[in-house]
Amino acid sequence: MANPTVKCTVDQCTHYMPGDQCMAAKISVYNNEQAGYSSEDGDTQCKSFHQRKTVGDMVGAVHNSNIGGMITGAFMDGKQLTPEVECFVNHCAYWHQNNVCQASSIEVAGYNAANPQDTDCKTFKEK
Repeated sequence: MANPTVKCTVDQCTHYMPGDQCMAAKISVYNNEQAGYSSEDGDTQCKSFHQRKTVGDMVGAVHNSNIGGMITGAFMDGKQLTPEVECFVNHCAYWHQNNVCQASSIEVAGYNAANPQDTDCKTFKEK
């Protein structure tokens, strides 16, 4: 199964790229930590979020960067980068065994996010 297309509007993340793309190699979606359960998209979070404040923050996030997509220039050719998406929100209709996201595309949002709790998987749909 191909990785979902990802639209990300979390522009304070080191993985954010213009055009609402995500240059992370892998995105991890989790339940809200306090509730431990998700019943709406606001209860989900992107644990791959890494706040961008300085150049050092960007260097610190290199371990989870889609270097292959950047090297081939996929995003420069108008192609969408497609990170691997693992989802631990097993109450989502798109969740599948082994924490695989079966959605064909997902949207991650978080205006002015400062930490993972400020982000949401807008594609979440309760089973």
